[in-house]
Formats: sequence, structure tokens, C-alpha cells
Amino acid sequence: MGDVIHTLPALTDAQNVIPNVSIDWVVEENFAEIPRWHSAVNRVIPIALRWWRKSPFPFKQEMSGKITALCCRPKL
Repeated sequence: MGDVIHTLPALTDAQNVIPNVSIDWVVEENFAEIPRWHSAVNRVIPIALRWWRKSPFPFKQEMSGKITALCCRPKL
């Protein structure tokens, strides 16, 4: 959780340099609410990282779907 919280000021810095910056953030699902606190975050993509460490193959399938969704979404 600390890594997620400590990254928020970097988003503020990015927003100051690039006012229209839009961040998609992949984060452990237990902490998915934290990135939503920042206005630069466009989308939060929760993943079960802790679960993956115990069972890596299903995680690969889960991430494959999320990566496809990210790469293939329409640009606005």
C-alpha cells in the first residue's frame, strides 16, 4: 500500500508538466481505491497479484485479458 500512496505525488508532478495527462494504473485489487483519489488517474485496473504469487498460470490468463482490453480500447 505504501508504494501506491508514495506514487501519488509523482502523478501531481506529471500533471503540472502535462496538464491533460491521463494515467491508467494497474494495482493490487486490495488497494484499487487509492489511485482513484488522484484526478490524473483515468482508469484503475485491479489485479490479484498476491494470489498470482501462489498460482502464476491463471494470473497469466487474467493479465492477457486486461492487456488486450488496454491495447484495443478506442482512443477518445
